[in-house]
Amino acid sequence: MNIGSSQLIGILIRLGLLVLIGVAAYYILSFALPLLYPFLIGWLIAMAIEPAVRFMENKLRLPRWAGVSLMLIIVLAVVSSLLVLLVTQVVIELTRLAELLPTSLERFNQYLLDLFLDEDTGISHLIQNVQTYLQNNPEHQKEIVSSIRENLGVITQKGTELITGIIAGIGSFLTDLPYIVAVIVIIFLAALFIGLDWPRMRDALNRSLPERVRRTGGIVLKDIRTSLFGFVRAQLTLISITAILVMIGLWILGVKYALTVAIIIGVVDLLPYLGVGAVLVPWSAYSFFFGGDTKLAVGLLVLYGVLLVVRQILETKLVSSNVGLDPLTTLIALFVGLNLFGFIGLIIGPVSVVIAIALYRANVFRDLWRFIKGDSFNRS
Repeated sequence: MNIGSSQLIGILIRLGLLVLIGVAAYYILSFALPLLYPFLIGWLIAMAIEPAVRFMENKLRLPRWAGVSLMLIIVLAVVSSLLVLLVTQVVIELTRLAELLPTSLERFNQYLLDLFLDEDTGISHLIQNVQTYLQNNPEHQKEIVSSIRENLGVITQKGTELITGIIAGIGSFLTDLPYIVAVIVIIFLAALFIGLDWPRMRDALNRSLPERVRRTGGIVLKDIRTSLFGFVRAQLTLISITAILVMIGLWILGVKYALTVAIIIGVVDLLPYLGVGAVLVPWSAYSFFFGGDTKLAVGLLVLYGVLLVVRQILETKLVSSNVGLDPLTTLIALFVGLNLFGFIGLIIGPVSVVIAIALYRANVFRDLWRFIKGDSFNRS
């Protein structure tokens, strides 16, 4: 099809207009989100409790204000109780761990150093061959030993800094607690007011929007709500199962600080390609070769095997059934998000894919393309 110059100019103008709107929306959101995020979180909470509020309103005949207030009290009580228990226990266990970590790492460093210098190991023979090859540098072994000591010292220092940094972060959190409490109060007040007025706000919004926008927006929001909450639910379920199994396994093995280690492993389980093996496998090797605790080493490997089997059974089913993304697409989204945005990209990646799929299913991309070409929206 031949495109005239006037038609081409029209296409370029409409394309430029869409780009301009997109850039403006990005900067507006960048400015508005830091100011409005408590109200956005409050809206999300209000939407999360809305089904329960409707149930109490329709089935139990409770007034809406009572249903909203009751659900918010329950949410606040559960979340605050869990946070207090977790933070208290984690602080206690991390403090004890920080006291023991330097000694344990120093013993591990000495073990590795002895391994390098042992006359009966292949590493020692390798060093001797290098020394033989470099006969004009008899001080080479001293340089290697010095380098090993220095690098292992860095590992010890970084490990200690990691633990103390976590404790310092918790201390900073406690220092900022008044501000955090104020934000939480605003969030729950926003959730209360939005929950109370939601039917009126929804009706007013529906009346103000054109039929086509309302229909398309409803499809997009429904798809995003189903997939997004499904993704969060699937990830939280997997992390919770992992943390609970790790905690039970460590308790059976008689490991101290089981709760803190289980929480750390649950968070590590989010990382692509690493997962629980990044903690349990090195820990098992350390216990076997250095700690001399064969029972713990074997127990950790058995626990790792159990977690692998459980995740293989549950992960594909949970993610695909709750999100609608196949495992390969989910993995690609996680990897791209991790590389573009860092750790937070593990959330941004899949969420972006879910939103893009929802927009595609609602024919938003098709309508935008028709707008760029100047076609009528009523065309099929």
